[in-house]
Amino acid sequence: MQLVLLWDLQELDLSISEFKLKIEEAPHLSGVEETNEKLDELKNELSEQEHRLAEDQKTLRQLEMKVQKIVDDWQELSGSLYSGKITNVKELEQMQRKLDLLAAEKQKLEDNIILLMESVEEQEMALKETETGVNKSEQEFQKKEGLLETNLNLFRKELSRLEIDRNRLAEDIEQKYLKRYEILAQKHQGRALAKVDDDICSGCRVFVSSGLRGHLYNPGAMVYCENCGRLLVKLDNQQ
Repeated sequence: MQLVLLWDLQELDLSISEFKLKIEEAPHLSGVEETNEKLDELKNELSEQEHRLAEDQKTLRQLEMKVQKIVDDWQELSGSLYSGKITNVKELEQMQRKLDLLAAEKQKLEDNIILLMESVEEQEMALKETETGVNKSEQEFQKKEGLLETNLNLFRKELSRLEIDRNRLAEDIEQKYLKRYEILAQKHQGRALAKVDDDICSGCRVFVSSGLRGHLYNPGAMVYCENCGRLLVKLDNQQ
């Protein structure tokens, strides 16, 4: 009877280990970690794009202000040139050269502005695409995270039930059997006991000698496989 209870205990312990492993591996298998990493990468990319765009927009405003300053200076200088108040030829020539320089500088700035405006427009489009990617990735992450939490709750609930059943069952098993079971379970990766099927140890698949088989029908005897050392048990449905 004690060996049968030990067998049931082993089955519970194996199920408990299985659910603990499920809980441990669930975050990785669910894809939550991978999706979260992808989301972080997209957010970093978005932040970098926003920073570059802000810098270029700032530069664009500065260039436009410079152009406006040149226009104001050109108009002021042009008004003085053509006012008729200045008659000195050399001074007029100097003013004209200044106007030409202002016009050339204005043209250069406007060319740069056009290029920068095109770049800003492209960056704004790329930024919108990244924002869309972030939103989709966030939705995917939330969906997977919700499913993960649902599964984890189910696993934890089942694990709790199994542990309660395990503790109740352990109370009905004598300490000498429990201690031996724990030693063998540690040695054999949780499988301390092995059934005898057709006179063969289910743990190592080695034939059980006739001398040992006779002791299997003694309910109080602890019979060990001569090959693997597991505790042998013959269940009621086995003849």
